[in-house]
Amino acid sequence: MLKESAIKKIQIRAKKVDRKVDIQDRDHHGSGRNKIYVRFEGSDQLLSFWVHGDGEISAPHTVRDGLESDPHTDYFPGTFWDNLTQALNYIAPLAPKYSVGSLVRFKDNKRNNRWELAGKVALITQAEAGGNYKLQYNGSADRYNPFYSERDLELVS
Repeated sequence: MLKESAIKKIQIRAKKVDRKVDIQDRDHHGSGRNKIYVRFEGSDQLLSFWVHGDGEISAPHTVRDGLESDPHTDYFPGTFWDNLTQALNYIAPLAPKYSVGSLVRFKDNKRNNRWELAGKVALITQAEAGGNYKLQYNGSADRYNPFYSERDLELVS
């Protein structure tokens, strides 16, 4: 992904989650290699990634405030992500698609068929960021209570 596309993606996410974002482009230790630092308002996480000479980005990394690397003990805090979207979902997750109290139906897909849930109607009892839901449906009392993904659900009303 190009640097300009990454910054645009970050700004779009900030607008979606209604938070201000601070983006800084710094020359890392005067080496000529730029590193982008991103901080969302109200977050204790710092997102950073490298910018190469051709404008491509790599190594998205998040770290919590106050954590510092210590090369003498081989301690490097934080998490490296495969792509920018994963890092953004961690530090600025999107709001749930469906609200608590919504009536949903399990889609007819392989996973729901395997669990014999396809076509069942359910009530959302808990909605978490990232599109995960706890549901109440006929027969749910005798099952364990997992989170279900919004990609397996469709809105009924």
